[in-house]
Amino acid sequence: MPLRPNSCAVCVPLLALAAFAASCAHPAGHQPSEDDAGSGSRPPEQPFFANPPAWRPIYQGIEYAELAYDKPRAMAVQLLRIDTEADGLEIITTPSNGDEPLETNAQTTRQFLEEHDLSVAINTHFFDPCCSRVLGEDKNLVGLSIAQSEVVSPASDSSQPYAIFFTRRQDSDTPAIKAFPWPATMFVSFKEDPEVSHAIAGRMVLDDGEVFNGDDRLSTELHPRTLVGLSESARYIYLVTIDGRQPGFSTGASLAEAASIMYFVGAGHALNVDGGGSTTMIIRDAEGASQLANSPSDGAERYVGSNLGLRAVPLQPKAGAGP
Repeated sequence: MPLRPNSCAVCVPLLALAAFAASCAHPAGHQPSEDDAGSGSRPPEQPFFANPPAWRPIYQGIEYAELAYDKPRAMAVQLLRIDTEADGLEIITTPSNGDEPLETNAQTTRQFLEEHDLSVAINTHFFDPCCSRVLGEDKNLVGLSIAQSEVVSPASDSSQPYAIFFTRRQDSDTPAIKAFPWPATMFVSFKEDPEVSHAIAGRMVLDDGEVFNGDDRLSTELHPRTLVGLSESARYIYLVTIDGRQPGFSTGASLAEAASIMYFVGAGHALNVDGGGSTTMIIRDAEGASQLANSPSDGAERYVGSNLGLRAVPLQPKAGAGP
């Protein structure tokens, strides 16, 4: 499906798919080697978790895990790992609000999941204005957003110059996903790559295993974080929430700590998207009910400007199980 940009000269970073001809990532977490980080330095060892995530399947192609720790301080992390080679996966992001003011209409991540009949969902873009609790309030997204092949927010914000792109596989009637991150140098317009169907922008924290942590307050202070990552081969997508601002349960992470955690669980590339009180992960359980997987720092879900979710095939019933 061709893109329908809402501005005529949108150019964004695009990494050639050939760059991901490597074999699949380390699905049980990284066991780093000296050259594992590519051209950059290897992330510091994260100080929280001794063992890699214990992934368990919740849908075909989607696994869930959680990590928790008490020392050196409390930390709670929720993780989703998506195998892009699984059949039946479909990605959805928050659509444009059309002719209404600004770009999208605010809703909670749970409302987004239920409206689009999704299996899992997280919040994504930073947005403005923040942070009223008004359903449907008009929002502007910070940085590039593409939803269902339509440009929702142009790549015109210099504070969020990086994005993760998604395409639909064209060689099968079953929807599948390819994902790839920003390049080091190459820019390609959407018109030259019409298969790009979705994109989300954020702050780059991990690229080819190299940490980009920054020295501003957003980077160095401990906050709840939402992160979207890719394995080095781009086979696996990681959707991660780190809870924070809840002493005794989870205090949050700096960007450097978040990058090291992403590398630890298997990502080679990662974006920090909107965190703080926006950080939310929702999972639809086996009975069809939407469940809050993390603990938002505001004590309740926030109405956010943008979300990302996946629709997946339920797990096959176990042999001998009843109807």
